[in-house]
Amino acid sequence: MSGSVKSWDENFDTYLMELESGPTSFLLDMNAAAHAPLASHPLRLTVRVAMKSPRPDGLRSREESETLFELEDALVPALGALGFLFVGRSVGQGLTEAFFFGPRGVAQSEVQRVVTPVQGDYTLELELEEDPEWSVYFDWLYPPDLHRHLMSNRSLLDLLAKQGDRSEVAREVDHLAHFATEEQAIRAGAQLAKQGFKVSAPRGPEAPATRWAVSFTREDSLAEGRADAVTVEILEVLQAHEGDYDGWGCMLTTMQ
Repeated sequence: MSGSVKSWDENFDTYLMELESGPTSFLLDMNAAAHAPLASHPLRLTVRVAMKSPRPDGLRSREESETLFELEDALVPALGALGFLFVGRSVGQGLTEAFFFGPRGVAQSEVQRVVTPVQGDYTLELELEEDPEWSVYFDWLYPPDLHRHLMSNRSLLDLLAKQGDRSEVAREVDHLAHFATEEQAIRAGAQLAKQGFKVSAPRGPEAPATRWAVSFTREDSLAEGRADAVTVEILEVLQAHEGDYDGWGCMLTTMQ
């Protein structure tokens, strides 16, 4: 069935969260968010795999990871033949749960038929149910605000490193935030200024935008987790004033 072909370029990324039940690792196709939910794929399939030798914290052990990756790599095309799209997985508490969305009308017996030849030594639990809103993608897999920014940091730092950037060298880092009202923008800007940022006056919205923008800069290093620490610092201020962080940028620095 040709419905397994995505109409967007995949962009799988990972993050780790400490939940009440223990650490949980997530993998998801971030680019699916702009297209989901797909009316053509309202059926959610969860493939649940109990690990044979998980780490004490419930995550994948090094000795079992390769086998589980191979299983996942086999499941994706096998289920794709029935029109299912792989959107992500979660790993924790000794379980791997892979999530797919497919066309209405696929029977569990059909799913079992294509899964059985590739499951190897593992017993797979299959859960097939209607989820037209793709709630498992948005409510479970999709990262919270902080983790989305930390993932973005990782991508941007990797890009800078490939261009020869010396992340340990402090430089002016530019930031941008948006607010619903001018009052929120002013109050957040004042707090950021107290924390050493140079803050520009709030800019009013220009159609079609509806939110106030605040630009701010500070000289910072990006090395040894500093980029993430600054992100946390900024988000604490913005969240107190209902602001949205639009991220950061800087000049490439290749020499001392």
